[in-house]
Amino acid sequence: MKKFIPEVSALALAVAASNVSALQALNDDHMAQVTGQAGITIEQDTESFSASEISYTDDGVSLQFIQPEYTAANGASTFHTLSTIDVNEDGDFIYEVTGDERTFNMAGISLSGDDDNFFGLEGTYSDHLKLVIGSDDEGNIDLSGTEYQTEFSRLFFKDGDYDWILTDFGLSVLINYGRLINTDQGVMLDLGDETNRGLHFDYSVGGVGLGLGNDPFAADGSLNKAFGSLDISLDAYGSITLRGGGATGSEGITFIPGLTLINDDNADADASNDTPAFKYTDDGFIILAEDFSGTFSSENGFTLDLESDDEGSLLALRYQDFDLAFSLDNFILGGTEEDYLNGLSRTMGSFRGEIHFRDGIADGEYRENYMKFRAGGLDGDGITADISWNIVSDDPVMETDDIGSYNRPGDLNTFIAMNDDGNWVYFNGFNSYGSGRAYVDITKQSDNPGTNGLYSNDYDGYFDGLRITFQNVKGSYSFSGVTVGRDIKDAEGNVIGNEAEEAPLMGGTELLLALEVFPSYDFTLNGAITLTPGDVNATDPNDRQGITLNGDLYISDANAAVTVDEYGRGVWLTETNYDIHMRDASLTVTEDGLTFNKGLTWSRIEVGDVRFGSKYADDSKSLGSFTLERLEDGTTLSVASGGAGQVCIDGSLNGGGTGCADSNGDGIINSEDGVFIDRGEQGLNIKVKAIFAEDDGTDARYAGKGNRFSWTQPNGTTIALENFSTSDGPGSGTNGSQTNEYGLNIDIAVDVAPTIVRDQAGNLVQDDALGFAVYGRLHFKQLNIDGLSLAATPESTPQTLIQGIVVQNADIQANLTATPIR
Repeated sequence: MKKFIPEVSALALAVAASNVSALQALNDDHMAQVTGQAGITIEQDTESFSASEISYTDDGVSLQFIQPEYTAANGASTFHTLSTIDVNEDGDFIYEVTGDERTFNMAGISLSGDDDNFFGLEGTYSDHLKLVIGSDDEGNIDLSGTEYQTEFSRLFFKDGDYDWILTDFGLSVLINYGRLINTDQGVMLDLGDETNRGLHFDYSVGGVGLGLGNDPFAADGSLNKAFGSLDISLDAYGSITLRGGGATGSEGITFIPGLTLINDDNADADASNDTPAFKYTDDGFIILAEDFSGTFSSENGFTLDLESDDEGSLLALRYQDFDLAFSLDNFILGGTEEDYLNGLSRTMGSFRGEIHFRDGIADGEYRENYMKFRAGGLDGDGITADISWNIVSDDPVMETDDIGSYNRPGDLNTFIAMNDDGNWVYFNGFNSYGSGRAYVDITKQSDNPGTNGLYSNDYDGYFDGLRITFQNVKGSYSFSGVTVGRDIKDAEGNVIGNEAEEAPLMGGTELLLALEVFPSYDFTLNGAITLTPGDVNATDPNDRQGITLNGDLYISDANAAVTVDEYGRGVWLTETNYDIHMRDASLTVTEDGLTFNKGLTWSRIEVGDVRFGSKYADDSKSLGSFTLERLEDGTTLSVASGGAGQVCIDGSLNGGGTGCADSNGDGIINSEDGVFIDRGEQGLNIKVKAIFAEDDGTDARYAGKGNRFSWTQPNGTTIALENFSTSDGPGSGTNGSQTNEYGLNIDIAVDVAPTIVRDQAGNLVQDDALGFAVYGRLHFKQLNIDGLSLAATPESTPQTLIQGIVVQNADIQANLTATPIR
């Protein structure tokens, strides 16, 4: 049995008694006078209300809300509440209450009296509730017309002396159509269908900040530093079913979702009339999504249980199955809101995807989906979370047509897809599993944060912000391949499907390596990353939004595929360890899109064995091992909407870049030569600017760090590039010095576009073959390498083959398009 146990303080009872002391019993004469009035109105001015504890108990474990208290806000002696009770002409019972601004405090949320809490709460807010209860023709409870709005001027999540702060937080929920129905599965809330959407909600937060014992607010009441603002507006329809009983014991809660969230307020000539589904704003620059639809469903539902084990009490959320699907027509990354309102924003195109969670066997073990939360983090209050996941796809299916046999994606397919000017690319057959522990704490930077590794004796990695610590998170993911195809249209020109859903699987995921996304990856993750509001790398003092990151992560026992097919064969980096450290990195939105500045970053990758074939030693050939050390200061990676535009295919640009001809070098321009193909306005632009620094003794942070690459062949021979770095060349600095601002640049444009295909003899096979297209450019001013060395055995003294290598003014361009081989 569920138990709600309020322990109300004597002070609260005294206050309540004082509020009702003026009430008088009504005699018959008085009752006759009020008969026929429009309803009952109750006004109440309250000094405070408090309870020592409110608890919910499930199978002997209690979830405890410690010392909740309501008091007047902004120096007032009382807070005002206005309530009305009425029955409308349809016979619906209506209860409406409006609460003026008040302050809410709660010392903490804990489990079964644990010394540590999840967090405390403090907020100043006002709210309004209109509850409508009626009956439909079938005897179900009708909640149509019910609405709720709340606005928090400030909301604090408290971890000891530190605060996580939300400002201008608002939530609005309106039930246009809602029925409570008793079913065999439990109580179902029916929220209508596509033509009768039952729910609408708006969510907004003006800023998210941090309080570490100092005043985080500016003179105008806004946050000095914030993560940015967020607005969400969606309709919902479908159903949610609730029933008693969880996954363990005799008590608990099960909820079964079958919901669609949607916003199809289509963009028109006047974008100011539209309400985007999602908008994130960072100092005036935006990430925005239009025309969104997402479905969330589960056959067995989500279970919520309070449990205990050898470590203590916990709150467990489990789900045997969960299916998530989404689509959006326009995704804008970067630029200003003014550009969007004036129709000047470039989009990344349309996106869709599906994710399927299932309990089941993966890699020979039974994998479950759950999240188990414990009160307290690594440092007192906070959250400890044990997580386990299993995302699945069916194996590829063999098909045969008049050309031959090919593999297509399985029927249950976890994928993400992008539509670029009517052309689709699908990244199919995603499978992933894993488990581990994470801690969430709010921390303050120590006096000496240090530039040493996570496992150094003098490591001190405490920073300002929300710290997420990973402990033995072991996981794996893989893709089965890429498919491409065009929209399929009916006779009237309406899109009724696309070819990519049933197209042959091919390679192409390798083209994501520029983003350090591997086609397949096994890993064990340890370490921590701390998020702080504000962009530490902003050059404009008026830029107050963004995210600053500090972290030390260690990935061990990793196997990473550089290229792999649907059978797991390719080029593998096995027995890999990756140690990476970031100081004052940042994530922000600019006119160039979503920009990640790596700040001061140093890392070391050790690959024990490079294998051709599978990742297993008895089924592959070895290329040896390699080590890569990097020292970067100011490296940036930007992702923005757009694409390559016009690209020269099967030809060579002339000196002015206006011609695309003479691909075969015969000096004659004819039909066998290249052509320009316009890849449209949609797509993805990625820009990497790597600043490789050198430890020349002028910066103490660089001491003992550098850039080095070594390759040891299976016979023991080692070749190494010693101490490489970038610079802007002679004369770029003062007094003969050199600056290092241009870096090594990689510009990538990703599109789904047609290309020209020729056979090995140069004969034209197809002039409009659709493929996953990547246009790349590598350019830098100067790359310095101290030397190239060689050692015959691991025990040998390296011998310098070349001393002092300098490469200047390189500009290399490449155009790759992955198309099916049939």
